[in-house]
Amino acid sequence: MKDFLQENRLKKVTLLAIVCSLLGAWILYMLWAARIGMRTVLMASIPEWTTYITAGFVIGLIFAAKAFYARPAQRKPTQAVDPFFGGFCLGLACSINIYAVCVYLLPGDIIHYESAYEITYPGPSAGKFSRCEAGLRIKDINAGRWIELCTNQSDLDKQRQRGMNAVWVTARANKVGSYIVRYQFIFK
Repeated sequence: MKDFLQENRLKKVTLLAIVCSLLGAWILYMLWAARIGMRTVLMASIPEWTTYITAGFVIGLIFAAKAFYARPAQRKPTQAVDPFFGGFCLGLACSINIYAVCVYLLPGDIIHYESAYEITYPGPSAGKFSRCEAGLRIKDINAGRWIELCTNQSDLDKQRQRGMNAVWVTARANKVGSYIVRYQFIFK
């Protein structure tokens, strides 16, 4: 009996460790993807939000179907609403920044180009309740769209001198978009 209890406890601890590891890996992925997303500009033809909502909807349907068909004796249509909503939120959260990760991981070309820039105060959003001190808007030539990078006043003062009116950008570009690797202020 004592061996059975120890074995049962070992299984529970192992399962808890696996679940915590998977949850930690998921959180690290989400943070990593958000960081990549801040330096990525996507092509205008990418159906970003359509993909995110579709992924949420599909995962929500899977969760709802599992809940609805798990207990055939107690079947009610309202049983599927909460699992659908939970699956929708999970699918939406997991798919956000998937295109930015694709831009970062898929092969592409390293491109260099000169771009005009604008500095904005305050900068872009840096989370739910904060903003960057300053923002640097650069026009990406691969995607043909503007991207606003997060920066601060001290970094701008170190990198920029009077008369520097352009930015030399190094980016990794592919068919999905561009990932800004680095930028340097230059005299035009």
